Amino acid sequence: MNDSAVDLYKKFQVAEPEPFGSNLDILIADPQSDVRLILTHHLQKLGFANVRVAKDGMAALLEMRRQPANILLLSNEFDGPTAMDIIQELREDPSLQRDVVILCSNPLVKPEVMLGLESGFDDFLIKPIIPNEIMPKIRTAHQVFSSHKNPERIYEFAKMALKLNELDHAENVYSELAKQTQHAARPYVGLARIALLRGDPKGAMNFVKTAIQKNPKYTHAHSFLGDLYLAEKRLDEALASYREAIELSPLNVVRYEVATEALLTAGRVDEAISILEIATQAKFENPFIIERLGYCYFQKKEYQKAAKFLRQAVHAEPDNVSFMNSLAICYRDANLYDEALDTYNAILKRDNENRSVMFNKALLLNMMNRTEEAIKLLKKVLAKHPDFQKAKEKIVEFGGTPDAD
Repeated sequence: MNDSAVDLYKKFQVAEPEPFGSNLDILIADPQSDVRLILTHHLQKLGFANVRVAKDGMAALLEMRRQPANILLLSNEFDGPTAMDIIQELREDPSLQRDVVILCSNPLVKPEVMLGLESGFDDFLIKPIIPNEIMPKIRTAHQVFSSHKNPERIYEFAKMALKLNELDHAENVYSELAKQTQHAARPYVGLARIALLRGDPKGAMNFVKTAIQKNPKYTHAHSFLGDLYLAEKRLDEALASYREAIELSPLNVVRYEVATEALLTAGRVDEAISILEIATQAKFENPFIIERLGYCYFQKKEYQKAAKFLRQAVHAEPDNVSFMNSLAICYRDANLYDEALDTYNAILKRDNENRSVMFNKALLLNMMNRTEEAIKLLKKVLAKHPDFQKAKEKIVEFGGTPDAD
């Protein structure tokens, strides 16, 4: 597609990227703190002042969504989302901007290099990192991404038009890409998104099915088809599409979140568990997966199993207040009041202003026949949040008055 890509740059007058220079914003995404420190140190010595870090794949995606980086140095050592998952999300998700992406990896054999290039990486930085190689690699990757022989910026141009709701413009670009890349699924997923925004779900369905015919292993096509089925309340077909996407990319937590949320909303807890078990069978021990398994078993009132998974989630992310709160509620409903109280106290040591946790702890104290303490705690909540109606109602229910003593 090289010559055709040049023509499309001219036809659509695609803007040039930010020129190479020390003002570029760089994001380092690597699970190893020493690698993050080494890269940050050497990049700053080279004059790059805008350097950020992320310690896992999900944090990298969130950071790219919050503030896109001009250059992403991406490790291939993440458990999930993997580097391959992340590059796919950056290329396809309209809410994400894809600029220069360099894979930081252990030495690669030729087939792995070819797969990486085909997947969209602009260059490779091999570990252990040699400082003198950093600048040449970044410069080369920027040149590759900026080249008019590279179609990636045309796809980004189409995504931006889609994001700005310039649907006719986006349609023209994706249609041209579809003509010039006969076996690619990406343009048809773009056309499907446009059809959906125009209120044509049937057209969107046809486009995304064409994408799957072009490339049956294109994860985003299956995931988007699941979204379309879900919107039509065709839950079994949505589930089959989500399962297909998850099995193609079992280490991408985003897929599990969408699929299980749909199933749990429909009250199909066992099927949500079966989806999450794809992750556990793939040895994907992401804290979100573990916490959601705990939540599922909590919904089934299997409190022992629920507590086991929730404890694992808290152990994996000890600063995650949401996980700790879920564990406390599980203990409470299992009548393990002392364990629940200990968990609430542990949260409040870290976040003593957390209104929800204070409220839940007050409910627990009342269940433990410590009603005076419960009322006192609720009044403390009201002192900081005087419009918290639920706290007022509970004080009255417990036999007190909402007025401050």
